[in-house]
Amino acid sequence: MKKRLITAIVLILLLVPAVYFGGLYLLFVAIALSLLASFEMMNMFASKSPILKNYRYIIPPFSGLIVYLIYLATNNNNADYLLWMIIVLLIAIILSFSLLILTKGSTAHDMMACLMTVVYCGLIMGAVISIVYMTPESFSNVNETWGRRSFAYLISIVVSTDTFAYFVGTKFGKHKLCPEISPKKSVEGAIGGLVAGALIGTILAFVLKIVNLSVEMIIGVLFVSILLSIAVQIGDLIASKLKRSYGIKDFGKIFPGHGGVLDRFDSILFSGIVFYTLIQIIELIGM
Repeated sequence: MKKRLITAIVLILLLVPAVYFGGLYLLFVAIALSLLASFEMMNMFASKSPILKNYRYIIPPFSGLIVYLIYLATNNNNADYLLWMIIVLLIAIILSFSLLILTKGSTAHDMMACLMTVVYCGLIMGAVISIVYMTPESFSNVNETWGRRSFAYLISIVVSTDTFAYFVGTKFGKHKLCPEISPKKSVEGAIGGLVAGALIGTILAFVLKIVNLSVEMIIGVLFVSILLSIAVQIGDLIASKLKRSYGIKDFGKIFPGHGGVLDRFDSILFSGIVFYTLIQIIELIGM
């Protein structure tokens, strides 16, 4: 417990300034996390398919580069970088698929492992980090800090959902949620996390002035907060499913007492990409 607490404090001291100040510090942290996460995921896949061992070093640079290009596109509001990001993603797919098809004993699962890693740890992570720099025109109170305030809103839902799901589940949990994936998770815990995440997120959305206060906005923000709280729990279950499928306890050991990057950021990656997608949809339809 002491080790977990110390690691948590160190992570907070590293990540809070990165999000608050943004810039090159956040970019460095984001690329580092992307590289580590990609290595962890490819290492997991390689545990059952030794052919992928060398790909632990081939795929991560592509993931890191994709995160960098998404940062440039969002921070500079330049769509050309998004085109370059697509090109890098396609090169990663073409290269990995071509090498694998020429490797004796390789399977379609190996190809999908490379694709999933570069998408999950590169494309999705880059999109989630880019929330910090977003300035959508369809929202009120938008300035250079809107993205950071929105990211804080997202984090509040992740933390409150995880925390209340754990404590409510520990105290009142009787009905298993997904016993074949995560035996300790309960329906009661999931409901407790959902209620807490939705309420706390909704309150903070107005406290942080992400949107203006009105009856319509309260209903809208509550709906979005509910979706994000559900996404938090789905993200956690996805990570649990992967680990159980490959017979591992943690993705890595870089964070003592907490596991790897994917162990710590599984929930925020999935809920973050849901949030990012919702923002883009609202922008496209001009709500």
